[in-house]
Amino acid sequence: MDWTGDLPLSPKERLREVQRIVRNRPRHPFRFLWRAPTWAGVAFRRNLVQLKLRRDEDLRLRLIRGIVSEQFPRGSFRSSIGWTGLRLYQLAELDCPGDHPSVRKALDWLRQRQDIDGSLMENPRVPTAYPTHWGEEVRYPPVSVGVTAFTLCGILRYDRESSWVQRAVQWVAREIAEQRHICCRSCALPALHCLFNSRSDSPLVTLSIDRIIHWLGQHQAEKGDWFGSPEATYGVAFAFGVRATTETHFQLSRALLLLAATQYEDGGWGRSHRSEKTFIITRALMVHELLEAFDQVVDRYPWLVRSLDQLDDALPSLDTASTV
Repeated sequence: MDWTGDLPLSPKERLREVQRIVRNRPRHPFRFLWRAPTWAGVAFRRNLVQLKLRRDEDLRLRLIRGIVSEQFPRGSFRSSIGWTGLRLYQLAELDCPGDHPSVRKALDWLRQRQDIDGSLMENPRVPTAYPTHWGEEVRYPPVSVGVTAFTLCGILRYDRESSWVQRAVQWVAREIAEQRHICCRSCALPALHCLFNSRSDSPLVTLSIDRIIHWLGQHQAEKGDWFGSPEATYGVAFAFGVRATTETHFQLSRALLLLAATQYEDGGWGRSHRSEKTFIITRALMVHELLEAFDQVVDRYPWLVRSLDQLDDALPSLDTASTV
């Protein structure tokens, strides 16, 4: 998927344009991500702005080797379906090929853990607590739609067409569509991400996507935050970072002032795992073609910013904006 927006098509011209932005726009998200030595930094440079930089190659390969070194002999990571799905997602962002032995082993191991109804079942002895894709921790009930949806976010980066993957997608969609109430954002956000990424045009998937988006709209406050917590913006940005619809564009547009108020003056977000958080938000802005609009908000309201001095005092996960 091309997320480069208005950037030039020529790699050399695109490189010069990104360098110009980094040089002249101190609060532009590109500036923070341009040299971030993390998987998210590599993913930004390689996937979002589509620049395969020579300086990134050694880091990219070292990151892949580091992830692969954690894999158990049978193909899992930590004997956990959630952790295995997360590692597949990170490997995909690092452009690890789909025919890599570690990827194939992980997918085979996950397929063997699928229940007859299509869900992915975690081992009862393994805690259903996983790092989110932006660095914090999320916990699920052992049997919940969130566990399968979270794992699918990684699986779908490598495999969409296999029947077992489609059965898992349909199970998530059915659970969302048939529930009387959507239980929580921890389940709904990865569900929306994976349903978007399934690229399925089935009525069930479409119904479930529309239901989650409508539910998120009901929980967005006038100042732009969801669920009364600016921290929830990271999860919503992750969910919205696959595909734009009229409603998701409207909701993300309403959050631009909030994003400006929670951004630090170096262009990044978050107290911990900063490049991951910044990557998630930047991707959502690019997918929804709102990066220029966000830049205009920053120029128009320059006081909506957080000093870097606050990093030492802020809690690791709480990104509360008191200035909105």
